[in-house]
Amino acid sequence: MSQKRLNLIQVFRGLAAMLIVLAHTDLIFNQNLNQDFLFKIFTFGGSGVDFFFVLSGFIIFYVHRYEIGKPNKLKSFLLKRITRIYPLYWIILLSKISASLFFAYNSDISQRSMGEFVKAFLLFPLDRHILSTSFLGVSWTLTFEVLFYILFALLIGLKPKLARPIIMTWLLGVTLNFIGVIELPANNLFIQYLFADYNLEFVMGFLAAYVLLNFLLKSKINWEMLLISLGAFMYTLSAINYFYKFIETSPVMTFGISSTLLILGATLLELKKTINIPHLLLYIGNASYSIFLMHGFFINNMTKILKKLLPDIFGSIFILNILGIIIAIISIICGYIIYAYLEKPLLSIFKPKVATI
Repeated sequence: MSQKRLNLIQVFRGLAAMLIVLAHTDLIFNQNLNQDFLFKIFTFGGSGVDFFFVLSGFIIFYVHRYEIGKPNKLKSFLLKRITRIYPLYWIILLSKISASLFFAYNSDISQRSMGEFVKAFLLFPLDRHILSTSFLGVSWTLTFEVLFYILFALLIGLKPKLARPIIMTWLLGVTLNFIGVIELPANNLFIQYLFADYNLEFVMGFLAAYVLLNFLLKSKINWEMLLISLGAFMYTLSAINYFYKFIETSPVMTFGISSTLLILGATLLELKKTINIPHLLLYIGNASYSIFLMHGFFINNMTKILKKLLPDIFGSIFILNILGIIIAIISIICGYIIYAYLEKPLLSIFKPKVATI
């Protein structure tokens, strides 16, 4: 079944990627220069990950809802998901490992075991410090993506009387961990991933798509602008709270819920009318995966090169922040180039196996 391309969702995807870029610019500036970027106002940018998790749950149900309970669709589903994530990830991971080995870019890589290499390539749970120092730091998020794909594959490949108890048991474990009823073993990384709070955001997206298709699209009330406005308001409040720490709360409750409202409202609006989107925003949205995977590499190396060649250039706070903005923009441009000349050709090779929404 053909699906209308959701351009507003692509725009939000690009904005989420840019928030992550800005947050990591501050993180890398602190690591490499011992300086803050833009007074740390974009530290909340990591919430772009929360948005991506909610969006993944939403898109999977929106696109593949008719495949649930149909084992003959399982192979097609898995091929679409595998070819969407792994090929570009493998190329970028291999490039970083090669640079580390041949140019002494990272001495930690030689200390990694074969098991850790295998886990990194397959996106199995791995310690985030190891991922950051030796492999690809942002790949921990892809591990959650793969977990959700596997769980959804159970809904496709198994009969409902088998799949539903498994999913409900898993969801109960995630919920009990979230509210603090159970405590996960600190030394078992797989269990921590399996029942982590982040998994609730995939469920939020899944349920949001169900509510959209079964209720909101059939409603005579125009919910779209209310949902978008409420979501934007909550996201803004969440960002302010993240910066000032007025209330200690989980990002799942703040950014997760506000992202759900934004996605619901944006999709509902676009399904009802045609929205004209500036091409630049669409380009960034289309390239968001490449930007997400590569921005840290570019920001890290550009700051190190500038520090080595012009050590005094970061002495001025004004110049430091201007350079940070320029570096962030360059990393986004480089991410788009990788999308245009690597990711997009890869997608065309595997088409129609990959999801295009």
